[in-house]
Amino acid sequence: MINTPEFWYKNDLIAKLKSFLLFPFSVVWIIVSLIKKNFIKRYKSNLKVICVGNLSIGGTGKTPFAIKTFKVLEILGFKPVFLTRGYKGIEKGPIEVNNVHDYKDVGDEALLLSKVGTTVISSNRCLGAKYIEGLENKFDVIIMDDGLQNYQLEQDIRILLIDKKLLFGNGFCIPAGPLRESTRPGLKKIDAIVFTGDNEIKDVNLDLIDNIEIFDADLKVTDNPKIKHFNYLAFCGLANPMKFYNILKENNFKVALTKSFPDHYKYNNKEMKKLRQEAKSKNLKLITTEKDYVKIEDNENIINVLPIEIKLSTKDEDRFKLFLKEKIND
Repeated sequence: MINTPEFWYKNDLIAKLKSFLLFPFSVVWIIVSLIKKNFIKRYKSNLKVICVGNLSIGGTGKTPFAIKTFKVLEILGFKPVFLTRGYKGIEKGPIEVNNVHDYKDVGDEALLLSKVGTTVISSNRCLGAKYIEGLENKFDVIIMDDGLQNYQLEQDIRILLIDKKLLFGNGFCIPAGPLRESTRPGLKKIDAIVFTGDNEIKDVNLDLIDNIEIFDADLKVTDNPKIKHFNYLAFCGLANPMKFYNILKENNFKVALTKSFPDHYKYNNKEMKKLRQEAKSKNLKLITTEKDYVKIEDNENIINVLPIEIKLSTKDEDRFKLFLKEKIND
């Protein structure tokens, strides 16, 4: 996957022209999606299924919020388990992620999730749910990290994440815009929306989302590292790399240089050696995301990692707990 095209989020003449030229391909995308949605056979698990996803391509904080949901469910007394497709991994599953797997096997997101709780990968979510039902550890809630556009498995609770700054971009579907599906039909199936980022929710047009629970969340650094006085070369392979760089700057890290790679990028030793040499020549330290770090060999432990998590306000935290409890027991 390449980095998010800038024209998706611009309104100038060139951006409009690019979207116009690509629009016929978006129509094909929509038709194919409708065929999948209406003709695929679905499986209803005997476990509750929560899906954390988005309507658009790009980082909205799905994995951190899936982790947040997992921890909240544990506080409420439930036994959750993660289910993800293991994007970019060679394993198709269903299989439980363990400490012998690396990102080449199961993908970067699955490795991050497995550090928090039991994680199953399956390219077929239906088979993944059946696999979880047969595990000796008896779980009662499945958390799908991504999958609002996956129709193999019935979802009981659908949580949509939206970046408050990017929203839905130009409003077009792939490839003319960032949407995986059109907003109106997509929003009809949603139970809750979590807005992420630093903008105010009041700046967002809420006309389309009446009668949907709304929560406000921020991506926060989990601790206060004593390394902020260094100058950094920050690098990452994310759909929206600016989000990572902005978080660094907002937390007073001195970012002198940035290097962006395609989303879910697989780093090789040659590239990492080049990055290390460039940082050393400019007297900079390297820093990246947890998602990127799990794909890098760092035997010398010279790469710094920025750990982040999703934070809800105290009021929204209590509301989210109540929301989950009511939905699961419904």
